[in-house]
Amino acid sequence: MSRFRQLLVPIDFSEHADAALDCAVGLAKAGGGRLHLLHAYEIPLGTIPPYGVEVPQALLLGVRDAAARRLEKATQKAQGAGIECEAHLAHGPAASTIVETAKQLGADLVVMGTRGLTGLKHVLLGSVAERVVRTSPCPVLTLKSDCAAFARLERILVPTDFSDHARPALDLAIELAKQHGASIHLLHAYELPASVTMAYGIAVPQTVWDGVQEAAAAELAKLVERVKAAGVAVTSQLVTAPAADAIAEAATAQRSDVVVMATRGLTGLKHVLLGSVAERTLRIAPCPVLTVHGAVD
Repeated sequence: MSRFRQLLVPIDFSEHADAALDCAVGLAKAGGGRLHLLHAYEIPLGTIPPYGVEVPQALLLGVRDAAARRLEKATQKAQGAGIECEAHLAHGPAASTIVETAKQLGADLVVMGTRGLTGLKHVLLGSVAERVVRTSPCPVLTLKSDCAAFARLERILVPTDFSDHARPALDLAIELAKQHGASIHLLHAYELPASVTMAYGIAVPQTVWDGVQEAAAAELAKLVERVKAAGVAVTSQLVTAPAADAIAEAATAQRSDVVVMATRGLTGLKHVLLGSVAERTLRIAPCPVLTVHGAVD
């Protein structure tokens, strides 16, 4: 039986959400889970500042009723597949409503679509999925509309930076691999801060590169032994490249069914300054991405 018993599926009625629902239905079938479908709509109440124009109550009621009808169709689709399913309709910002609902339900997993926005579009619109990943109380499985279903797992990609933050992701990947009879591919990508010396025309000595590679290889070997000890087939890869790009390339090359990785859940100024490899991976990964919160700083 799967550890994912209570699955929360945010629905915005897009093709990405349809893919997430199909995926969640497959997971629930495989593990005997229960689905909770959630739609959050946000219509401003009262007047719109600074114009003082009042939003008609009829507009709010119309949106709510239309959302309820479409949510009911999604619920019937899941129930028609033999899955126990409950619908939740809420008024509020999508990301915070998803996170609060996950807490209230004691959800084991959030399954949601992501549009994979990049460049200027991402800067302007952001991503509800990324905000949920940062603050969710449980693991989050994100996928695009063109991703294959997650229910059948054969190849799991696990990026690692050898930190305590990465440990929960590997623990979950091992659990999933044992449950589904899957193999694990461990990946570590490293970069040296060439920008520090580039301005001075000084190259990073080869001995430094060699030392980093040897240390990384030794750490990766420890993790390989840990996975083997759990009775799971494992391979490993060490590359020099930006982490998110390396993850996406490895997922394509390995034909991975899912990437299981940690996120530090940075918010506020820390997030603005440091960003998140996990969030960048959501946008470019060719397969579903399962994120797990690591240790707290």
